[in-house]
Amino acid sequence: MIYIVEDDGSIRELVAATLEAAGHSVRAFDSGNALFAHPDFSKAELYLLDIMLPGMDGHRILEKLRKSTDAPVIFLTAKGEEIDKATGLQLGADDYITKPFSVLELLARIKAVTRRYRKTHPQTVFEFENLRIDSESKTAEAFGKPVKLTYKEFELLLYLAQNRKKVLSREQILSSVWGFDFDDVTTRTVDIHIKTLRQKIGDSADKPTFIETARGYGYKFVSELADGDDY
Repeated sequence: MIYIVEDDGSIRELVAATLEAAGHSVRAFDSGNALFAHPDFSKAELYLLDIMLPGMDGHRILEKLRKSTDAPVIFLTAKGEEIDKATGLQLGADDYITKPFSVLELLARIKAVTRRYRKTHPQTVFEFENLRIDSESKTAEAFGKPVKLTYKEFELLLYLAQNRKKVLSREQILSSVWGFDFDDVTTRTVDIHIKTLRQKIGDSADKPTFIETARGYGYKFVSELADGDDY
C-alpha cells in the first residue's frame, strides 16, 4: 500500500491513477492532518509526500512518521534547490523527485527505493489475493479464515511464497524445507505435503490459484502479491 500526500488535486489523481494502473494499492490525502487522522497512517509500505503543503509541510510529516514507521519516503515537490533536498534527506527521506516528473521516472524511483528497503528489511508478511502468510507468527489465512498447518506445511508454504514465480524442483524443496539429504529420503514426501497443503488452503491441482505443478519436475507458486509489488 502506497500513501500519497499532495494538495494539488490534479497531481494527486494523476499519481494515484498511475500507481493503480501499475498494480499498486493506493490511498491519497490532501494534507498531513488528513493522513494522521487515518487510523492506519503508519501502515503504508511507501509514502509519497509533497513538501509545500497547507498547515503541516512535508518535512514535518516525515518527522512525525519516523516516530511510528521506517517505511521508505519519497518527496514529490516543485522545489529544486539543493538545500531542500539536503533537508529532506537528512530527515530520513529515501529519494527526492522534482516536479514536473515523468510517470516512468516515478515508477522507476519507487521500484528502486522499494528494492533497497527490502534488502535491509526482509519481508515477514506476504499478502496475496485470498492468502496471507506471516513468517513471524507462523500463521496463515486463506479466504479470510485461519488455516491450521503443521510446522512443515507452514515452512513449505512460506518457502514457495518466498520463491514465487520460480519453478522449484522437488529436490530443491526437500533440501531447503526438510534439510534432508534427498539421496536417502524420497521426494514423494514433497508431493504428499503439497497435496495436504492444497486441501487446507483451498487450492486445486487442476486449476491452481496458488501452487502450480511443473510435471515431472516440481512446483511453482503462481499468485501475485496483493499490492502489486512483485519485483
